[in-house]
Amino acid sequence: MTKYDVVIIGAGPIGSYTAYLLADKGFAVCLLDEKAEIGKDVICAGVIGKEAFKRFDLPGKSILSRIDSATFISPSKTKLEYNPKEVFAYIVDREIFDRGILKSAQRVGVDLHLKQRVTNIGKKSSGFYTLLTKKRKYRARVVVLATGIDYVLNKKAGLGKPAQFLYGSQIELPISFSKSNVEIHIGTSFAPGSFGWVIPAGANISRIGILLNRKTKPWLKKMLEHRLNISVAKLPDEELKTKPIAFGPIKRSVKDNILAVGEAAGQIKTTTGGGIFFGLLCSEIAVEKITNTLRNSASLSDYETTWRSILASDLDIGIALRKTAAKLSDEDIEKLFRFVKKNRFWVNSLMPRINFDYHSNVVFFCIKSFGALLKLEE
Repeated sequence: MTKYDVVIIGAGPIGSYTAYLLADKGFAVCLLDEKAEIGKDVICAGVIGKEAFKRFDLPGKSILSRIDSATFISPSKTKLEYNPKEVFAYIVDREIFDRGILKSAQRVGVDLHLKQRVTNIGKKSSGFYTLLTKKRKYRARVVVLATGIDYVLNKKAGLGKPAQFLYGSQIELPISFSKSNVEIHIGTSFAPGSFGWVIPAGANISRIGILLNRKTKPWLKKMLEHRLNISVAKLPDEELKTKPIAFGPIKRSVKDNILAVGEAAGQIKTTTGGGIFFGLLCSEIAVEKITNTLRNSASLSDYETTWRSILASDLDIGIALRKTAAKLSDEDIEKLFRFVKKNRFWVNSLMPRINFDYHSNVVFFCIKSFGALLKLEE
């Protein structure tokens, strides 16, 4: 058995990025994944902010579309335009994106082992954990769980799992709605308490999806047929992809020298279900704490405090937003759209608060404003 400073379980973008950062600091790092191929058949809208690409030096070859505007569409198809006149987000090919980050990790010396499902993490002995797969054993001073929505190892390690999940469904179709505009569709007939999207994903391809707190495939079909006038009769059911998404952080993300990062820790935007930015951000925090642990024998417990202090307001406000949205009728939504269209001063106050990666400021402003408006009109 080779001994490693760190073994990371899960070679998605968060696991691979964590491996890259640690190996770049000179640590012996092993990356394990149960899949035979990384980035294959990933269900994701693939929307990543422009600033995230700059901050984390993400693979530019993965970009399919550049987004410079968004249109919010009410139940009656009233439109609100967000047009900052510059690119603020990219749509990526997840296979190219995931493999690009993985290649960066391998270039700095990370050992990659695919088709390795870790079945157990043994108790620490002589400073090392023993990780078991069907055919091999691995030893590590620190273990990082970057397993996405698979929480089996979380439980075995004494870590938590999310109390709730959202569910996303999406399909890619050879239809072009726009080259650089994202549509956000709102209405209780197809997205009660939430929203659907239409996203340009390259030449004449659109990703159409929906995010709810319940199984979503039937609701996506409603959106396709009744909202977009797309017949679902001839669409193969298997092309409507569905996945659960962590909703809210796990109660405990670190124990001894084992920690969870990314969706394995519930580090997911509670507003949109996006996980790349928060996951990469927490990866950097994890690497800082792991470095201090391996070099200075410090405790990893500070990891928990640090990432929660940074993300708490965004995670909490997203949960509050969904509770509020669940109570809205189509009539309420139309009132809000009318208010925004009539009150330019309110829009001018909102615009400086918009941040693609952090939503708490703008969401709090909207909840406070809209809550007062709906009470006035009752």
